[in-house]
Amino acid sequence: MELHVETAGQGPAVLWIHGYTMDSSLWRPLWQLLPGFRHVGVDLPGHGRSGPLRPGLTLPDLAARLARLAQQQQARAVVAISFGSCVALQLALARPRLIDRLAVGAPTIAGAPAAPGTARRNAELALLCRMAGPGAHLTQLWMTSPPDIFRGTEHHPELRARIRGVIDRHQWGELSTGAMRSLVACRQTDHDLARIAAATLVFTGSADMPAFAANAQRLAATIPRCRTVTVPEAGHLCLLERPQEVAGPLRAHLAGG
Repeated sequence: MELHVETAGQGPAVLWIHGYTMDSSLWRPLWQLLPGFRHVGVDLPGHGRSGPLRPGLTLPDLAARLARLAQQQQARAVVAISFGSCVALQLALARPRLIDRLAVGAPTIAGAPAAPGTARRNAELALLCRMAGPGAHLTQLWMTSPPDIFRGTEHHPELRARIRGVIDRHQWGELSTGAMRSLVACRQTDHDLARIAAATLVFTGSADMPAFAANAQRLAATIPRCRTVTVPEAGHLCLLERPQEVAGPLRAHLAGG
């Protein structure tokens, strides 16, 4: 499983994990606000410039691969968003001695209830892909509410255009192979989450879907060292929508504050 990695900056290494259908290039504006760190962005399998997502890959399998990458890059801190956050949680609970600092936005917990409309949208995407193949029509459908994954970006046209450009390049191979099924089949229990030793910071947009606010509350109640931050006037993709607002608390957290 070949993973594409790009780095920027100098200092302690931080591993960054993007959301579904995105890639590591979307982190760059936030990286620019966080000097003093070596930012390590990884494209997940089937995303960006990484190799394909293989059927049968499980969340623990992916976390183990990212643990090896973190060791290679000497990264003891992880930042993630949306689907990437459940990958980061799995990495932190599986390797508690490896990860010291964890920050997640729009927290997603494997096995937790999804936002209303998610299952229907996934089925619509799979059907459209079978009928018309990959292309911008899938981007248009995926970015349409509900679910309100991208609603917050409507207030940030330049960001929305960048995201659309990234998703337009997504190959959607997982829709034809069913590879996401094994990846999302894992369930992260409260007992699992309590094994996370890393100091954890959870960001939630004030206008995000209720399911993710509930996930943030659950993480705060189960992870021993966990704090939550509500990002004003932000939707689901709060770290991308409001980089100026999140940079301060994120910098302090990564630096050990």
